[in-house]
Amino acid sequence: MKYHLLFLLSYIFSFGIQSFQLPHNAYELSCSNSGIGNTNNININFSGINNFKNHWSFSSIQWYQGVKGNNIEYKWGKKSHHYINLYNLYAKDIELRDIIPTENPIGFFDIQHISFSYGYGASIFEKLNYGIQTNLSYNQLYVDESFGYHLDFGFSYIYNEVLSIGFSAQQIGFEKHNNVTKKYPILVGIGSTLKLHKINTNFNSDIIYDNQLLNPLSLKISTVSNYKAISLISGYHFNESKKEFSCGFSFKYRKLQFDYGIALNTILGNPTILSIKYKI
Repeated sequence: MKYHLLFLLSYIFSFGIQSFQLPHNAYELSCSNSGIGNTNNININFSGINNFKNHWSFSSIQWYQGVKGNNIEYKWGKKSHHYINLYNLYAKDIELRDIIPTENPIGFFDIQHISFSYGYGASIFEKLNYGIQTNLSYNQLYVDESFGYHLDFGFSYIYNEVLSIGFSAQQIGFEKHNNVTKKYPILVGIGSTLKLHKINTNFNSDIIYDNQLLNPLSLKISTVSNYKAISLISGYHFNESKKEFSCGFSFKYRKLQFDYGIALNTILGNPTILSIKYKI
């Protein structure tokens, strides 16, 4: 368990926000952060901002191994869509031990990730959606600090009432650590969304390439079944080094929406996110 935790912390706090891997809200977690084709998941394809109604949203995050966080976002605009969000992950008083474990830790340390994003999106001829997001981030792991900046962009094409396809590229930018600047590893993905109207269900499938992973190709699939006031969501993330199922639901009441998502990981625990959205 100790080595899994060290890998997790190094992975999250070494390369910026890791958008394909770190969901910001319950919807993104419950669908395994999939939906490049044409969905409400702007974390994996920012062109999805064109599918959003204006809103405020707050999410409480319980991540792996005691890492916690929250996300606050605001979306506004009609024909042109704008979005800002503040995202935070942290853990305090993590025990630091020597190579040979002892009964008492030799010290404690904290970890922190903070990012601020602004995004813009619009549609062309009601068929092609595009979006671009800029991000500033700060990371602290023990006594190490880093600052980063990157761009995410994506587009989706609505082929017909049933099929949409999309493309996303993320982390086009750099990080500064110990006065050394290095480029982020670029994450790219393609995906499709099938809207099965007869059963009120959307089916999403994505292929993602992340060259910093030992096995760079991942497959993500998800289903979203929509009913009058509730939506049922499930997702699956498949990689040779990671297989994870997730699920959740969304409940709507007038201008309020409550979302809950959970990922099932027997090794690292079961992260959960609760989101509350108010439409304006």
